[in-house]
Amino acid sequence: MLKRAARAGLLPGLVVTVVLIGAFVAPGRTSQLGPFSLAAACYGTYPSCPAPTVTSVSPNQGPIAGGTTVTVTGTGFGNIPTTVKFGATPGTSVTVISDTQLTVVSPAGTAGPVDVTVTTASGTSATSVNDRFTYTAFSCDFQWYDKASTGFVQDNIHVINTSSVSANVFVSVPGAATVSATLAAGATTYLTFPQGTIGGPVVVNSDQTVISSQRVQYNQSFNEVWCETPGQASMTSYFNWYDKASDGFNNDNVHLLNPGTTTSNVTVSLTGVSGVTPVTVNVAAGAGTYVNFPQGTIGGPIKVVVNSGPAVLASQRVQYYGTFNEVWAQPATLAATTTLLNWYDLASTGFVQDNVHLLNPQLATANVTVTMGSASVAATVLAGGETYVKFPAGTIGGPVTVTSSVAILASQRVQYNQSFNEEWAQTAAQALTVSRFTWFDKASTGFSNVNVHLLNPGSTTATVTVVLGSTTLSATVAAGAETYVTFPFGTIGGPVVVTSNVPILAAERTQYFQTFNEISSS
Repeated sequence: MLKRAARAGLLPGLVVTVVLIGAFVAPGRTSQLGPFSLAAACYGTYPSCPAPTVTSVSPNQGPIAGGTTVTVTGTGFGNIPTTVKFGATPGTSVTVISDTQLTVVSPAGTAGPVDVTVTTASGTSATSVNDRFTYTAFSCDFQWYDKASTGFVQDNIHVINTSSVSANVFVSVPGAATVSATLAAGATTYLTFPQGTIGGPVVVNSDQTVISSQRVQYNQSFNEVWCETPGQASMTSYFNWYDKASDGFNNDNVHLLNPGTTTSNVTVSLTGVSGVTPVTVNVAAGAGTYVNFPQGTIGGPIKVVVNSGPAVLASQRVQYYGTFNEVWAQPATLAATTTLLNWYDLASTGFVQDNVHLLNPQLATANVTVTMGSASVAATVLAGGETYVKFPAGTIGGPVTVTSSVAILASQRVQYNQSFNEEWAQTAAQALTVSRFTWFDKASTGFSNVNVHLLNPGSTTATVTVVLGSTTLSATVAAGAETYVTFPFGTIGGPVVVTSNVPILAAERTQYFQTFNEISSS
C-alpha cells in the first residue's frame, strides 16, 4: 500500500522518513555519510534530484604530476558521484564527506586551468569560474587584488619569463575568469582583471620559472611588491610596526595566505604593546584572510605565528592618507648581524620622515649601530623587542649599514609628502650578478622620477650594466659603495636587467606624483 502511494504521490498528511543504513558507494570510492534521511540529501531517481553544483575547490592549484588532495564544495553530492573530473580526466580516491563537500585526488594534467565537475545519477555540474583548478610547474602568490574599492585605479600583474624557453602563464583570482599569456624566453608582459574585480589570493601559475610583481596605482600613489612562492611561507614571521594612531594612517591590515593543503590556525600579536589582544584566525587551504587591531593602536613588533597547520605568507597593507603600501613579513631566518639599505634621504623636498626600524627576534639583547657615511647612531634592542633610529634633518646618501651584536631584522619606513613606503634591509648574501625589475616608467602621467640604485656589498669593484630594450646604462661601483642610474624621460617598458661582474644589490626608487615607492630587484 505504501509503495503504491509513493508511486502515485504521497498520501495527504502522511510523513515518510527514509533512513539509509550504509549508503551505496560506487566501486573504488568511499563515503563518510553514514545513516541520514532524504531531508539531508537526495538519492536515486525519486524524488527527482537536481544536478550537483560546484562552488569552490581548495586548493585551486597543483603540480602537473597530479596527486593533490582537493576539497570540492557545492551541492548535491549526496547522490553518490559516479565521476569527479579535472577537465576530461577523472580524479581518484573520491570521498563524499557530506551532501555539500567531497575530496578527490587530482590526476596528472597539463599546465593551465581546468574545470572540476561532479557527475551523479542526477547529472553533471555546470562549469563556472568557481570550479577552476590550475595545473602548474611553478606558482607564486599575491595576497589581494582590487579594482573595485574607491581609489584603486590600476592593479596590474607583471610577469618576466626567466627561463630559456617559452612560458605559458595563468593568473587567477577567486570569482574571476583566469587570464593568461604566452611569453617568449626573457620577455615580460602584464595581465589585469576587469574593473570591479576584488579578492584574493592572486595565484600566478606557469609551466616555466617566472618572476612576477604587482603594480598598484591607488589615487595618485604607486606601490609594487614581488610575488612570493609557497616555499617562502613561514611558521613565524614579523613586521616592524603597526600604526592606526598617527595622523594619516587610516587602515593597517595584516593579510594571511595559506598555500598549503590543510587549514592553518594563526595568531597575530603586537608583542611590544601592552593591552592589545592577539587575534587568532583559521585560514583555509589555498585561501586568504586579514586581521587588524583597533583604531588608536600603535607600536611593534607584529609577530605572526602558525599554531597548527601549514606555514603561511603574511603581508601588511597600509593606507596612509590617500596612498597605499604593501610589504611582506620576514622570517627570523633572514635576520643577520649586518644588513644594508640603498639610500637615506631627509634632505630632498618632500621627504618628511626616514626611520630605520630594528627588530630583534633573538633571546639576547642586540647592540646595534646604523651607519651612513661618517654619521652613525646607536641603539639597544631588547630580546623580542623593536625600536627605530634616524639621522638628522639634511642627511642624504647611501648606503646605510646596520650592524648588530646578534642577528636582527631591519626595515626603512619613509614618509614622502603624504605617502608611506616600507622596504626591508638586505644582506650581502642576497646580492646577485643578474637581477631584474619588471618595468620602468618615465613616460606615463605622474611618474616624475625613477632611479635604479646599485649597491656593492663586496670587496672588489663592480662593473654594472642596466639594460632596457636597446638602451644600456653603465656604472662602476666601488667596494662598499652605492650609486644610481636612470633612463631618459619618455622611457617606458621592461624588463630591466641588471648585470654585474660581482654580486650587487639593486633597487628601483620611484616618485609618482607626490608619492614614493621602493622595490628591490629579483
